[in-house]
Amino acid sequence: MALTRNQLAARVARELRDGAYVNLGIGLPTLIPNYIPAGVTVVLQSENGILASARIRMRARKTPI
Repeated sequence: MALTRNQLAARVARELRDGAYVNLGIGLPTLIPNYIPAGVTVVLQSENGILASARIRMRARKTPI
């Protein structure tokens, strides 16, 4: 059975170690930050760019962009 996109992102995030520099390539770079364990700091790089990527906020933005 194949993994879903979120399952794959969570699996990749479990491999990350504190202080690592990670090239996410062209894949699921925008999902992986959602699954990085608390207390683990990594530097993410992606071929297509992931500027300002962080955990997805679940609350609505108060001010429009």
